[in-house]
Amino acid sequence: MIVTAYTKNDKTMNGCGITASGAPVEEGVTIAAPPQIPFGTRIFIPALGRTYTVTDRGGAIRGDHLDLYMNSRARAIKFGRRRLKVEIRLPKEG
Repeated sequence: MIVTAYTKNDKTMNGCGITASGAPVEEGVTIAAPPQIPFGTRIFIPALGRTYTVTDRGGAIRGDHLDLYMNSRARAIKFGRRRLKVEIRLPKEG
């Protein structure tokens, strides 16, 4: 998937740090995914060695695009745009 990064200071966040699901953003945890991936889904990115939880959406987040949250704009810019393998773990129903 295509993976990019964003910060709470990006225009769409308005500096508030609250995700579309209502949860606060948290570096190393928060990831924005397209609507077909439900909130609560866990996404493991082997190249980063970390599992994120889908709690956010984004106007440009469609198809095979994910956007992970970072506290630092400089680090988000440095992260850039990467094509990475991911493992999607849907939340259990019930």
